[in-house]
Amino acid sequence: MFNPFEELQLRLIRLEAILLELQSVTIPVAPTDKQLGGIELAMQITGLAQSTIYNLISEGRFPHIKRGRKLYFSKPQLEAWILEGTLQTLYELEEEIQRHLSDNGNPQEGNPEKPDYDKPDQAKGNPSATQNS
Repeated sequence: MFNPFEELQLRLIRLEAILLELQSVTIPVAPTDKQLGGIELAMQITGLAQSTIYNLISEGRFPHIKRGRKLYFSKPQLEAWILEGTLQTLYELEEEIQRHLSDNGNPQEGNPEKPDYDKPDQAKGNPSATQNS
């Protein structure tokens, strides 16, 4: 004869096994770091005032997302925008100039037609300027 309690007992055992298996599985949790937000996020990341951000947006100089009438800001885009403003040091600029000159050939090396601006007569383009003084 069929005993419904035995079937319930078997199902309960299977459910317990499934529950134990699920408890051992780690579920990735979404990062708590907010990646998308409103004007408050933009102000927090950039340190700029709200009016400054709105002015930059109106000039087309600030990264934003517009959906309807609402503005959104992406943390990675804001951080990239900040890093775009990184200025080179004088040393880095000099290195870049040297690389450019060595790649393209230095136009002043071995070119006697280029005026030497340290000499007053050639700087003015008048070779006889020193003869009259």
